[in-house]
Amino acid sequence: MSMKPASLPSLCAVAALLAAAMAQAAPLTPNSGAVTVDGKVTDRDNNAGAFSVQAILKDGHFTGTATFTIAGTSIAGPLLEQRSYLENGRCYFRMESGRNRAEFGGKCDSTGMEGRFESFTDGQLKNGTAKANFTLAGGAPVAAASGSLPGGKLTCAFNEPKIGVKWGETNQYSLRFSNLVSLTLDPSGTYTTGNGGRGRFTREAGGKIRLGSGPWQGALGTLENDRSGAPAVVFHIEENRRPDGVHLVDPYTTHCTSPR
Repeated sequence: MSMKPASLPSLCAVAALLAAAMAQAAPLTPNSGAVTVDGKVTDRDNNAGAFSVQAILKDGHFTGTATFTIAGTSIAGPLLEQRSYLENGRCYFRMESGRNRAEFGGKCDSTGMEGRFESFTDGQLKNGTAKANFTLAGGAPVAAASGSLPGGKLTCAFNEPKIGVKWGETNQYSLRFSNLVSLTLDPSGTYTTGNGGRGRFTREAGGKIRLGSGPWQGALGTLENDRSGAPAVVFHIEENRRPDGVHLVDPYTTHCTSPR
């Protein structure tokens, strides 16, 4: 049976639909408002679960309620505001009820999220992949432009994890000053750090900056917006290791943001 080639009008229609679908996804802003999250999870043992969130995203933090179920266990309750937030294009949600807890997070936009989860419910510790669809009450937000060079002195820090060793014990994080201490980028292409370091930097594709000379030569920063929407610089640890595995900046991802 022969098949007729698709006509130009039909191809154009398909292309238009694809373009429209792609246009629907937009970066979330710190004040995107009401958001509904419907997600699925799969743990390492291939157990399937689900989670849902009803929240308000304001000033970069999610406030609201969530539910989570997996392998016959469940938890429901309010989100922990300080652990439920939007930062650098990633969404994080955490809920607790007594000793039970669940957290999920990953890269997100106005249409959804894809990342990881970890939970401890009824004595069962689980972790694995998470994926969710987002519905925003006001539709896709208009995000502030990322990739802007921050002005003024930025404070640089990273979160150092303390891994829970007891059954059901959660990982704790301590904020540590970066080896950079602070970072100031001059539009002329020079940088200074709080520990006396000086050098030059160059702009690269994809909203990146490369420290090309000085004590931090080779470090690659990403120009991103912080939780408040202000321009910031992030040195992702995955992009800042030497061939021998030693970090270029800090042992974990470093965030350089405007003091608030």
